[in-house]
Amino acid sequence: MELKTATDWQSLHSVLRSKMNDVGYNSDLQRLLNNITDMVSEFSKLEVDARRIHKDTSLVGPREQINQAIKRLDQLLLMALLMK
Repeated sequence: MELKTATDWQSLHSVLRSKMNDVGYNSDLQRLLNNITDMVSEFSKLEVDARRIHKDTSLVGPREQINQAIKRLDQLLLMALLMK
């Protein structure tokens, strides 16, 4: 699972949400998902600005941070599912 553009988030969010439903309610995992959603919203604004000035280099760092957060959440969901 990897985010390339902010528009990819909708499908990734659906996958993560379905995994969370399999695990059951966990407020910490829910908070992580909400934080990633906020990060993607900020990333979307950066994408718009980058398109305006035709410069994509400012997107690399935030994209990597979001992908790391998605990977961590996915790993936590896997561990929670295995412990269930």
